[in-house]
Amino acid sequence: MAEHTTRSADLVEQAVLVEHAGLVEQAGLVEQAGLVEHAEAIVRAATRAPSHHNAQPWAFRIRPDGVEVYADRSRRMPVADPADRQLLIGVGAAVYGLRLAVAGLGLRPVVTLLPDPARPDLAALVAGAGRHVPTAAEVRQSAEVGRRRTVRGPFTDDPLPVPLQVTLADVAAAEGMSLRWVEGAGERRGLAALVAAAEHEQQADTAFRTELASWVGGQVRQLRAGVPPTALGPTAGAGHAAEFPMRDFTGGGPGGPAAAPRPESHPAVVALVTPADRPADWLRAGQALYGLLLVASAAGYAASYLNQPLEIGRLRERVRDELRLPGYPQVLLRLGRPAGPLPPPTPRRPLAEVLRR
Repeated sequence: MAEHTTRSADLVEQAVLVEHAGLVEQAGLVEQAGLVEHAEAIVRAATRAPSHHNAQPWAFRIRPDGVEVYADRSRRMPVADPADRQLLIGVGAAVYGLRLAVAGLGLRPVVTLLPDPARPDLAALVAGAGRHVPTAAEVRQSAEVGRRRTVRGPFTDDPLPVPLQVTLADVAAAEGMSLRWVEGAGERRGLAALVAAAEHEQQADTAFRTELASWVGGQVRQLRAGVPPTALGPTAGAGHAAEFPMRDFTGGGPGGPAAAPRPESHPAVVALVTPADRPADWLRAGQALYGLLLVASAAGYAASYLNQPLEIGRLRERVRDELRLPGYPQVLLRLGRPAGPLPPPTPRRPLAEVLRR
C-alpha cells in the first residue's frame, strides 16, 4: 500500500473503497451521502468478505436509514456446519465490510445484530448515523478489500512480527474477541494432531466429501461461488505432510492446475476465541476475522484456515481443552508472508443475486 506523507492526504486519496466501491467524487470525501444512492457500490464492497468455502451466504436490502444484512440459508452446509456457525461468521465478515463502506461515505457506521427476533435470518442492520471522517485504520483496511486473499500456498519462514501480533490482538479485542497464539512445542503438536484427526475423519465421510465437492471445481465458474482451482492449495500428499495438515479440497485428487508445493515448516497459528457461543458471537467473530485479515494484508501477510477440528463437535471441545481457552474457538488461522505471487481473486456472485430490492 502506498505511503502518504500526511494523514490528511491519506484520507483524501483513500477514504473510500477505491477498487470496488466507486465512492470517490472529484477525489473528495463524500459527506452525508445517502445509502440508497450508493447501494450497489457498498454491497459490492461488502461481498468481498471471506466466507466458508467462499459460499457467500448473504443478502442485502438498502433502506434510507441503513443496510439490512440477511443470512442466506440456501447456501448452508449441513454436514460440515449443522448449526450454521461458520455461515454466520461469513455474514459477520460481510457486516464488517459494510461498516468500512459506510464509513467511506462519510457516515458513522452503527451495527445492530439480530435486530428482529421474528426474522431470524435478518442478521444485522448497519446504519449511517451522522457525519464521520474515516480513521486511518479504516482507510488502510478499505484499501485492502480488493487485495486480500486466502493463501493456501507456502509462506516464507519469516516469523510473524510481534508488533503485528499485538495489532491483530487489538483488532480482535475491539470486537470483544481474543486471540490465542499457538506457540509452544507441546501445544502445537497437540493441535496439529487434532487437525490431522479431523481431516482424516472428514475425508473418510462420504457425505462430507459430497458436500465439499459441490463447492469446488468446474461448477465454481457457473455458480460464481466456491473454491476455484487456482485457490485449492497443495496436493493432498503435500498438504497432509505439513506440520498442520491442510484441507484436501479434491478428495485425494491431483489438486488444481498449478498445485502449490508443500507448505512451510513452522507457520504462525492463532485461534480466534469468543467469550460465548451464540449466533451473535458468531457474527462478532466474523467482524473480528475480517478486520484482522485486512490488517494482516496491509502488512504484507495472508492467511488460510485450519478449521477442520472446529467442524466436529467433540474435537472442537478438545481444541478448547488443549489450548486452555477462556472461551470458544471460532476460527483457526495459519498466517504468514506468501512465498510467491498472490492467487487471483475468487469469484463473487452477481449483485442481482445478493441485493434485494
